This record gives sequence, C-alpha cells and structure tokens, in this order.
Amino acid sequence: MEIEKSNIQIMLLLLIIALNPIATVYAYNHQPLIKETIEYDYRGPRCDELYIVVIMTPEAQMLALKKGEIDVLGWPGVQPLQVAEIMADPKIHVVTSEVTEYYPLVFNVRKYPFNITDFRRAIAYCIDREKIVEILLLGYGRVATSCIPKAHGIWHNPNVPQYEYNPAKAAEILDRLGFIDTDKDGIRNDPKTGKNLPDMTIMIPSYDPIRIRMAQLISGWAAEVGLPIKPEPTEHGTMIDKIVGEHDFDMCCWTYGWYPPWDPISLLYHSSQDVPWGWNDPGIRNSTWDALIEEILNTPSIDELKEYIWTFQVWHMQLIPDFPLFERLMIDAYRTDKTEGWLPMLGIGILNFWSYMNVHEKGKIFGGKIKYPVQRETKTLNPCKVTSGWDYEVIDKVYDTLMKRDLNNNYIPWMAKSWDVQMFPENKTQIITFYLHENITWHDGKPVTGEDVKFTLEYYRDYEIPPYLPYVSSIYKVEVPAKYAVKVYLNTTSVIALYNIGTMLYILPKHLWYNVTDPMEYEPKVPIGSGPFKFVEWVKGEYIKLVYNEKYFKLPEERIIIPFEVANMRITPSKAYVGDIVAVTVTIKNKGLIERTQEIQFKVAGKIEDKKTITLAPGQSIDLTFTTTKDKAGEYTIEIDGLSGKVTFEERPAVLPAYQTIAGTLISIVVVAVVVYYVARKKR
Repeated sequence: MEIEKSNIQIMLLLLIIALNPIATVYAYNHQPLIKETIEYDYRGPRCDELYIVVIMTPEAQMLALKKGEIDVLGWPGVQPLQVAEIMADPKIHVVTSEVTEYYPLVFNVRKYPFNITDFRRAIAYCIDREKIVEILLLGYGRVATSCIPKAHGIWHNPNVPQYEYNPAKAAEILDRLGFIDTDKDGIRNDPKTGKNLPDMTIMIPSYDPIRIRMAQLISGWAAEVGLPIKPEPTEHGTMIDKIVGEHDFDMCCWTYGWYPPWDPISLLYHSSQDVPWGWNDPGIRNSTWDALIEEILNTPSIDELKEYIWTFQVWHMQLIPDFPLFERLMIDAYRTDKTEGWLPMLGIGILNFWSYMNVHEKGKIFGGKIKYPVQRETKTLNPCKVTSGWDYEVIDKVYDTLMKRDLNNNYIPWMAKSWDVQMFPENKTQIITFYLHENITWHDGKPVTGEDVKFTLEYYRDYEIPPYLPYVSSIYKVEVPAKYAVKVYLNTTSVIALYNIGTMLYILPKHLWYNVTDPMEYEPKVPIGSGPFKFVEWVKGEYIKLVYNEKYFKLPEERIIIPFEVANMRITPSKAYVGDIVAVTVTIKNKGLIERTQEIQFKVAGKIEDKKTITLAPGQSIDLTFTTTKDKAGEYTIEIDGLSGKVTFEERPAVLPAYQTIAGTLISIVVVAVVVYYVARKKR
C-alpha cells in the first residue's frame, strides 16, 4: 500500500492503532482469557456448506446445541442463567467476550410527549440500570454509560454525565412540566387534555426474555412515579415495519452493535436518515448535531475525530434521543466434537466473518456442513434493503468488500490488493485509487472489474440507499483508469473515507443491477455476489443454505480444485463389427493436494453414454474402463473428460442360410467327382 503524502500515511497509521483498542475475552468467572494478537491466514472458506437455521428462542437453540443439531449458539449467545449448565457439557466450549454493542431505550421523539427533552430525562431517572445488570445479566454485563460502548477503547468518553436512578428527581421534573396526578388515581394527567396519560409502550422483540423482563422492570419503576408504561413484546419483523418503516411506536429497545464508532453517530442521529426505512430510529432532527456529524465524517485529523466523537457522546446524553441501558458480555458456545476453527474477533466474539471462513469438520482440513442458528429470519436478499443485523447474515457472505477488518480490527486489503490516497487540503478534496485482484469472479463466472466498483459507488449515491449514503455522499466522480483499477474523487479530506468506502460497501455486479431502477422494491431470487459463499436455497421459516465458492479468490491453495488428469486412452479393439463390445480404458490421476471426488463422463459421438464417480487421494491414480457397442457401422469419436479417440464399427460379412450352404456343398462334391472320373478315364 502506497500513500503518496507522508502526513496522510502517519494519519492512517494512527487511525489503524486507534481502531484497535485493547479488548479482552473473558472466562465465565470474568478473568481475562485472551489478550494477545489473534493469528489467522485469512483464507477460506474451509467448510463445504453453511446452513443458517431459524430457531426462534434461546431455549430451543440451547436444546439443539446439546443434541448436536447445530454447531454453535447464535446471537445473543448463552443466557446468563444457562452458563453453569452449558459449561458442564464436556463437548461444548464457552468463551465470553467484551463486544461493541449496547442496549438503549429508544424514544420516538417525533411523538408527544417524547418530543419533550425533559420528559425523556424523567423516564431515564426512573430506571435502575444497576438492578438490570444485577438481576437480568447476573453480572455478565455492565451499565452502558454512553452511546459508544467501552469496548471501543479510546473512542469511548468515560466522562459523559449520567442519569442515576432517582425517582424523586423524575417526579420533580414531571411536576415542573405539568404532568401532575390531579385526580389522585396514581396516574399523572396530561397538561394538554387534563386526562390521564394514555398507556405508553416499550416495544421489545418477543424472542428475547431478557428485554421482556427488562421492560417489565421499567414498567414497575415508572408506575412508582405515575407513568403508565407497558411492555409490548412484538415479532421482530413487525418491529422493523413499525419502527423503521412507519415510525409508529412510543419506545423500543434495540441492540445497537456498531463498528467503527462513527457509524452509529452518522446513521442513527443525522437528520438525513429520518426517512422511512432510514436508520434514524429516534427521529431526532437537530441542525447543530448535523453540523457536528459532518465534522466527524470530514475531519482530516485523528485528534479532531476523537474530540468530536467525545463531544457528541456528551451532547447525546444531554438531548437523550435514546437512553443507554446496559452492555452485555457475549457468551459464545460451540461444540468441540463436530467442528473446529472458530475464531474470536475483538469486539464481536466468535460469530464473525472469519469464523465462517475458517470453521470446518473436525479432523479434516476442509469440508463439513456447518449449522448455526438465528432467532429471526432475514427479510431480504437485497443489499440495498438491509434494516437489521439479521439481514446481514446472508448479505455479508454472498457479497464482498474492497477491504476487511481483521480479527484485531486492523485494515487489511481484500478485493482491493492495494490503494493510493492523495490529499488536496487546499481544495478540501482527495482521490483514492483502488487496485483490484485480477482473479475475482462473480458467482455466475463473469470477472469482477473496476467497472463493477464504479457502478456500485454511483448506484448507492444516485439512489440514496440509506445504509450506505453517508459513505458515498461526498463522491463527485469515479473513473476506471484500467480494467482492474478504480479512481474515486471525493469533496472531503476525511481521514475515515478510505475505511468507509473500503469496508462498508458491498460491491454489486453491474451486468445484473444496471437495469434495476427501483432498488428498494427489487428482491433477487438468487443473489449473485463475489463473496466466499454462494446462495443455494431458502426454505422460508426453516433455513437458508449456502455452499462455498469453489472459485473464491482467497481459497486456500490446497483447496483449489484441480481436475483429475485423464491420460493414456486405450480402445480395445479400435475396429469392431457392429454389435461387438468395445472397451475404453483411461488412467485417472489426482494431481491436487487433497482427497477429491469427481464425476467422469464417457461420451460417444457427443452424447453421454455413462458416468462414474470416483474418489482419489492426493497423487493416487487408477485405470477406469467404460464399454460401448453400436448397431450401425461408422467411425465414432470417444471422449472422456476432454481426452478423445476414435473407434470404427464395420458391417459383419454376410452369412448364407443353412440350406444354401448344404446345396453348395453337394454341388461342389458332384463337380469334384465328375472331374475325378474324367481324369481317371484318360489315365486308362
């Protein structure tokens, strides 16, 4: 990687360091288990098939893991109450990680009375977050003190003002706002109508018992100060529609799991994302916030970036569009008797891209069917329509990005083998040139080129695709200087632009998407990407099946498919009569580095007459024989996996009927007798 200006090189190096906070993987007793750098060669996939299985409750997932029906627990992992039970199973391994996600209580600030900042603050004072961590998480977590979790390292501001549990303070604020229980029935009255406040609901996913119980606790605490707040467990898909699409809710509790730290800021709180199917769930619109977010997205300085992100965290807690409640430790569990190769990623745990690249059947270098569960089914196979983490389960494996984050959260080249960055501070612009690997193909076999990258960036920008708009809005021109290069012109000197474009944008195949003029309505039946897995099947409500991409550009050398060598064809006989059997023998050799199974086809005159499936160890060879016969004379071409030869079938010589043969014999005898008679007479 060559950075053309030394100061840019220094800033990017600092950014890489800053993006790699010291994260700790914990044992079940909270003692540090892993701190060292995680090593991995970043090649794969190593399994054959990947099944994303829908199992909707933690209890059902746990049972399936114990029975061996799945290989790993899905997010959010082991429930705290089940840790001791699962650790008693010798065939299951448990790893607990600090992750970059948190659980906030989100207010719909578009709606009265949640559009009143002090009303939101009063609700925050009602909530005993320490009790939530103690009662529901059993200590496997901590109070969330900011919208940027502590696992983000230097990006987390430890000095954000807090709303400690204080019911008296909550009551004081509500009284001051005029929400007073005038009729003394235990429910405060709305100063606008004089009537009791209507029930206010907290929408939580029906699959998560922790958040359901949390909402019940909040309901009880709120009732103590006269606020009628009720839990509303809701099916996840309905939550997406109501909150993201229709903006029809009072409060909700999502999980926000983000990396890097500017992602939640730019997506969740910028006014441009307050649109149907945008990412601004609270609906906060604040021009001062927008200006600060623009500074975060455009600053060329690491120090300024940190300062702005710290400032935003303070502003966030002051305006409180959502109230950070708690951070959970991720408790992962996987079977050790069936699979191996699960990799813990800093800030995420073992359910990450690299685990799916590396995991495989135990005892083998490659192979196996890996099954992992999800509590909610994906809603789309279209990268433009993702609205939750469940949607990324397929998208992240079928499509690919120019760069990746490694297991330690450092940048690494991926589809792009290298890049150049040129900064022009006087014009507040920069040019990023990506150089692509030349051996990447789409799943339909067509090559991935710079034209695909150019098309993708312009497509996301021109159609204003919500998940990607913050990353492409500053792009004003894209060029393809060579078949496998793309030059991106940006009207920003942002130090994070390279990261955003490189890691956050899934590259689309131009030849399949250029006719898609309504991306938010388009739904592909079979998504075609260039990623490590290919889509095969979706049985709604049950599973999605993916298979490894046998032509993936990062496939391990040992796994690259080398067709069996077919040589030394022997045709016996090479000429035969019609109806006779001809044997065709070839020598088959596995010149690859692993045991493989391959189907060998036997063709005569261009038509498949027979096929055989054989398995050979590395270096092994065998003789394989096919047979054929024909009922018509002629020369026939024989082909076995590209090796060809010829065989000729001739008409068999005519054979006379039996009575003709006998008559001919008698005539011959008579003729011979006559000749002998005359010769004998002459001698006399």
